[in-house]
Amino acid sequence: MAAISEFDPLERFAAIERLVAKLYFRFSHLFLQHPVLRDFWWEMGVEEEQHAAILMACRQMIQSYGDEAVDPSIGREKAEELRVRLDVYLSKGTPTLGVEEAFRIALEIENSEIDAIYGKLLSLGGPKIAKTMENLGVPASVQRQKLKAALQRFCKDPALLDEARKVH
Repeated sequence: MAAISEFDPLERFAAIERLVAKLYFRFSHLFLQHPVLRDFWWEMGVEEEQHAAILMACRQMIQSYGDEAVDPSIGREKAEELRVRLDVYLSKGTPTLGVEEAFRIALEIENSEIDAIYGKLLSLGGPKIAKTMENLGVPASVQRQKLKAALQRFCKDPALLDEARKVH
């Protein structure tokens, strides 16, 4: 990017990925007494931190590019909307959350626009940079499948299980 504008989508969405990681790390601590769930949520948090780091690396790589255009759907308003939604989740008292509520929140997050925006932001540097960056971390599609498998293993709520079946 020729000049970092007041709204830097790569930086802002890296912060959003870190908020998702923070939420998943909280879920990990919530289930300390259940090693499988604890480790699952910890891994999900680490993967979100990787996404944030990848966006920041992409930002550094394309900082001097002057000709990239950010998709208009990736604007300040969308970033703020996602941040507010994540802040609502983070403001809930996690000790009161059960397994199914944690999975419900994660499903809402993973089905949101965050992954599509992440992919669009990676493509700012062109297809080679996008592919390289994508290969550095766990792809969002793989992460969604892990979430789906864990949800099906640990949840009994028919509506939640139905939502999980729709995950691609």
